Amino acid sequence: MKLTRAKLIETIRRKNEGWTTYQARKIAGISIRRVNQVWNEYQLTSQVPDIGKKNGRPPKPVEQWEIEMVKQVYQKYRVSADTLERLIQRDFGKHIGHNRIHRILLILGFAKKKSKKDIRKKEWIRYERRHSLTAVHIDWHYDGKTYVFAVIDDASRKLLALLERESATTNYSIQGMELALQQGKIRQCISDHGAQFISNVDGDSKFKAFLSVCGIKQILCRVKHPQSNGKVERWFEAYDRQDTSTGVCEKNESGGLIK
Repeated sequence: MKLTRAKLIETIRRKNEGWTTYQARKIAGISIRRVNQVWNEYQLTSQVPDIGKKNGRPPKPVEQWEIEMVKQVYQKYRVSADTLERLIQRDFGKHIGHNRIHRILLILGFAKKKSKKDIRKKEWIRYERRHSLTAVHIDWHYDGKTYVFAVIDDASRKLLALLERESATTNYSIQGMELALQQGKIRQCISDHGAQFISNVDGDSKFKAFLSVCGIKQILCRVKHPQSNGKVERWFEAYDRQDTSTGVCEKNESGGLIK
């Protein structure tokens, strides 16, 4: 806590001497709003305000009629405190906050106290296909010397095809997909909005037509959202780190590289 009692007294003393709020705030490193808050309270009570925890308004004790009302509605509907708040307002015309209702439910034994305030209610879902070749990720990458085209399987993360070319073109993209299709039937292809994969003029894309002939559905990533194609992006990071002299990839007759 930045504002200790000694610093608070010094701040109020400087305000009495005519310092501006901006100057006084620097004593404890607090905001202008906080200085105005303690200064206004000091002017109203002529006493140095208390600081720290448990200095607010004490909680209002739970009354018996509230307990009976919450118990009656809960036994009828068996719903959460948030829903009970609206049902009590509707049926009885009384407003009891859901936090207060939850406290009453704890007293009645109808609810359990959470060990942590923030608990993930929805289980983490890993968005990946269960079977290989259901979907592949494709993209182009430039390492400063060569343009690299990669096809990564979504389920297994296996590198299906890799091309190293002097430029990134639609024809080379089709060539890379043909290499990947040698591994088996591909159902879906996930790509960004690169000019090699879509047409920005008339909507007719040579690459899209190739996928249509092969029975592959093209899925476009959200614009400016590289996480959608993160699997192939992470592979490109590994590609930049690998030592080309180790020969981790083998060239085939058409010039492509297959792992």
